[in-house]
Amino acid sequence: MGSTCNIARRQVFALAMIMLLVPSCRFFSSGEALREQTPASSAERKADKTSVVFEEPNLPEPRETAVEKTGATDSTDKEAQDVRPRIALIIDDMGYHQQIGRRLLTLDLNLTFSFLPKAPYTQKQEEQAWEKGHDVLLHLPMQAHNPAYDPGPGALYLKYSPQRIQALVAKDLKTVPHAIGSNNHMGSRFTEDREAMHAVLAVLKKRGLFFIDSYTTAASTGLDEARRMGIPTARRHVFLDNIQDKKKICRQLDRLVTLAMQKGWAIGIGHPHQSTLDALADCGQRMQTRVRIVGVHALVR
Repeated sequence: MGSTCNIARRQVFALAMIMLLVPSCRFFSSGEALREQTPASSAERKADKTSVVFEEPNLPEPRETAVEKTGATDSTDKEAQDVRPRIALIIDDMGYHQQIGRRLLTLDLNLTFSFLPKAPYTQKQEEQAWEKGHDVLLHLPMQAHNPAYDPGPGALYLKYSPQRIQALVAKDLKTVPHAIGSNNHMGSRFTEDREAMHAVLAVLKKRGLFFIDSYTTAASTGLDEARRMGIPTARRHVFLDNIQDKKKICRQLDRLVTLAMQKGWAIGIGHPHQSTLDALADCGQRMQTRVRIVGVHALVR
């Protein structure tokens, strides 16, 4: 018994010495170790080699960022006299995050909300967004280059016929009845195919809806095809929250403001993260001294 205790004491002493000599060493429970090593826990999501763009690395600036007139709006005389540059802030992926989605809807900001079809809270929250006067979009899931990225229910794939694509778009639109337009969810592969995008856009045009190209690939045909078809359209300029950190998101908001002041207008996209909510509640309020936040419908042309 005594020898066993001595061995145990020596083991404890050795462990203590290791911890003292290696200050950076950290001991995890099995659950902690798993969380630390999971790739999904990484704060920064970078573009992968398939051209799925999470933050705009080394991509050409969209052509429509040049100074140009945007589409006519139903602005009041007071708004017409407001000379501040205009920005639209789209919150994508709405419908899966009940609490953060609800809190985003209570912010005193003119946000645009884009809802995924068939998400558990889409029906309730898109109704609330519409009642509060926000622009509501359908966040249309589309095929990515990387098959590991699942766009979710209601997604469009290139293997589908044009007829099936159009039937799915119509079905997805029924889940977001107050949508005045649509933007793509993922879609780095799908939006590169002009024929497939034509099928999608034909449905939107028939219903008098506009299209926002989320620009998840540098080779997207969405903007050009929409313009060719005479559909009001625009393209995303800045992703706000690829790095989920309040300070970094505030810097992205500043970047968006700077772009708007140079070009006259700009479009940013964020997501229902706590860090995004915090940044919008703080920096989003303060930025309104320099720019006017508008529904994205005011920036399509």
